[in-house]
Amino acid sequence: MCKKGGKTMVKRVNFYIIALFLLFFIPLSANNLCARITTTTLPNGLSVIIDENHTSPVVAIQMWVKTGSADEEPHEAGIAHVFEHMLFKGTEKRGIGQIAREVEAAGGYINAFTSFDYTVYHLAVASRYFHKGLDIISDAIQHSTFDPKELKKELEVVLEELRMGEDDPGRKLYKTIFEKAYTVHPYRRPVIGYRDTVSSLTRDDMLRFFKKWYVPSNMTLVVVGDVDTEEALRNIREYFKDFTGSPPPERVRPEEPPQDSLRVTIIKRDIKQTRLAMAFHIPPVTHEDSYPLDVLSGILAGGVTSRLYKRLKLEKDIVHTISAYAMTPRDGGLFLITATLDAERVEEALKEITAEIESLLQEGVTAEELERVKLAIESDFVYARETMQGRARQLGYYQTVSGSIEFERNYLERIRAVTQKEIRRAVARYFKPENLTVALLLPSRAETPIDEKLISSTILSSFTIKNADTLAEQPAEDIKKVELENGITLIVKEDHSNPTVALYAVFPGGLLFETKKTNGLSNFVAHMLTRGTKDMTRVEIARKIENMAGSLSGFSGRNSTGVSAVFLSRFFDEGLEVFSDVILNPTFPEEEIEKLRRDILASIEREEDYLPGYTFKLLYRELFKKHPYGMPILGEYTTVSTFKRSDIVAQYRKIFVPQRMILSVVGDVDSEHVVEKIRASFSGFKRKAVEPPEHGVVKKPKGRISTGEVKQKEQTHIGIGFVGPSLKDRDRYAMEIIAEALGSQGGRLFVELRDKQSLAYSVSAFIRAGVDTGMFGVYIGCAPEKKKKAIKSILRELKKLRKYGLTAEELERAKRALVGRYEMGLQGVKSQASDMALNELLSLGYDHFKRYPEIIESITEDDIQRAAKRYIDLKRYVISTVGPE
Repeated sequence: MCKKGGKTMVKRVNFYIIALFLLFFIPLSANNLCARITTTTLPNGLSVIIDENHTSPVVAIQMWVKTGSADEEPHEAGIAHVFEHMLFKGTEKRGIGQIAREVEAAGGYINAFTSFDYTVYHLAVASRYFHKGLDIISDAIQHSTFDPKELKKELEVVLEELRMGEDDPGRKLYKTIFEKAYTVHPYRRPVIGYRDTVSSLTRDDMLRFFKKWYVPSNMTLVVVGDVDTEEALRNIREYFKDFTGSPPPERVRPEEPPQDSLRVTIIKRDIKQTRLAMAFHIPPVTHEDSYPLDVLSGILAGGVTSRLYKRLKLEKDIVHTISAYAMTPRDGGLFLITATLDAERVEEALKEITAEIESLLQEGVTAEELERVKLAIESDFVYARETMQGRARQLGYYQTVSGSIEFERNYLERIRAVTQKEIRRAVARYFKPENLTVALLLPSRAETPIDEKLISSTILSSFTIKNADTLAEQPAEDIKKVELENGITLIVKEDHSNPTVALYAVFPGGLLFETKKTNGLSNFVAHMLTRGTKDMTRVEIARKIENMAGSLSGFSGRNSTGVSAVFLSRFFDEGLEVFSDVILNPTFPEEEIEKLRRDILASIEREEDYLPGYTFKLLYRELFKKHPYGMPILGEYTTVSTFKRSDIVAQYRKIFVPQRMILSVVGDVDSEHVVEKIRASFSGFKRKAVEPPEHGVVKKPKGRISTGEVKQKEQTHIGIGFVGPSLKDRDRYAMEIIAEALGSQGGRLFVELRDKQSLAYSVSAFIRAGVDTGMFGVYIGCAPEKKKKAIKSILRELKKLRKYGLTAEELERAKRALVGRYEMGLQGVKSQASDMALNELLSLGYDHFKRYPEIIESITEDDIQRAAKRYIDLKRYVISTVGPE
């Protein structure tokens, strides 16, 4: 639950869009940007923000505490994060696990995260449970007991999280770059803390921290959603009337001195791919230069046509991935450039990155680049408004960081005014070698000779930069389904609550259309679709979509393959032209095939670095030996390496057949216009005869089968898998309830293995239902010495489930949680479009979303026990382990 400052801080690229959208689409004055938002301060000092929004029957409640890891003393590093864990571990009137159970019983979810500058406790529930949600948040904040026994257990959980971070290459890279870039400022410490400081924390430490920082005047309560403002405010006053405390102490953080020389550090680990991070010191969020720096991050790495991506990926293919981000927290931040690449390309990558930075100073940015990034910012904000949770996070962030939500409006206006000259000046001011820290995470077996001296000399010889001169309507429920002349099934839903539109075209495909020799071919085809058509190159496609503030991508999974797109609705006609072109006229250029091949092979290598996923890759392979579901979606290194263009074209022709195509369109559109335009765009897509593939029957394992791999890591990862139900099997819904009851925060496995026994940071249960068959699985990551106990405990809980089923309370809570999460997941147009298209394709019906709550509600205790006995066969399963011997 802990996150880096740059990762948890809501990216302002998602925030300042709101103002731009309102300024350009609605004739508002500057002062009524927040017209429907109520802000007030209670007599005890608690800030309250309420945004009444009735577009969905959902309410988000968030408590923002203006204290994070940077406010800790060195000897208590990690206490803010541990405190966040403990706040949900029981209050004076709610026992261990009861908070999570009550939230899930109300169909919602609850969680928290810690950053450098703040800690956030957030929940979302159906609006009819607003009182319950508010009661839970207020109770946790005011009346947590910090039980010493629970603290001891939770410290073990956090230590497991620490171990997990040590095994994660991405986290290790960020930890290293922050430790080296900052020398005295507390941003150099990881939010999660260190093993010695975390393990030494006591209940007295927690109580002192609570008394010091968890006071009303240091907190902001944000409520966004389907509530009545006046009534909500009355409830808030009542729940927090006894909440008191002295003002927090003055924050004294050591000021980071200016960096005066290049810093380089290299770490070697047992990983597959090299990871590079470059960090330039930049000013905090309130500084005038933060605006051009935010725009600059989009120019450098904000999409396929951005400078670094185009130069290092498209043109020279030096990196596998590259990104840029301006982290501007409360104090001085970092401009981060990160990449994954092969070790032998590091020197070349550094030269090209610095060359592009020099180009920015010498030649500046173009007007087209500026407009593209500002339009992308606009669209990001519009999409962020689709959920109550997203809007609440925006409001909480601005209030906490700046002291007022008005900062949002001022910031947005300033972003719109950023000039080419300001960007050029910011580059010269901050992008200097003496202001740069470089961290390199190398595979321990890398043969390329790389050391700090080589990195330093490469950068210093490449840099010559000198200092610069001094809206919301209720969504419509009317859905139109039309079968076109060529067999395409078209589904259109008008939703005028936000000026966006999503298109989702899906075909039977994925793993079900592959063999062991062609594994990965469907995924390859899907990702080639946007890499060139008869009329457009890959870059031209990307530029057109970015100019519409949209996204376009191919996808492929276990059962299907297709294309999805989202853009501002005013660009529907232009977007449809590109969308239909990539489906109907892909050319599969040879040079793009080789580029994509390298990308996918790199991703396959990278899979092994993510140990939970790798554990289940091995499990699937064993459980579904003779079925396509046993193969990885990306394919195997040996198969992807051999694909020819003729193979790709043949697979495309086999999958992309009009009479099997489902196309859903959801958003701010006119359904009649959509049908007319779709019919015209796909009129040349002719029917053709194809035979669907056949698959073998999946049988349960003949016994208890073990698989896995030995890796010298900090944690052991364990997956247990059973053959499960198919999508059409009614037992699928019972197994979904079982998975929820076992693996949720208030579930049996979580409470028993994590809360009571402190065996793990992460434990979960899940179901993957498919066309022919499915899987029910359990996962846990634990310390190697806890492996046997963890497995024994999981099997004991599964045995109890088979014998006794679920209690009435567990059943009801799981039902509400599933339905609540499902309904909240359908707030955005893309989520709705994909849900309708996939369910129609899989013969569940596009309107399955309307029936799902009723089906879940109809499941009985007898259904649960029958399904458990049928699928959780404790004599026939596969167990996969990855970790030390």
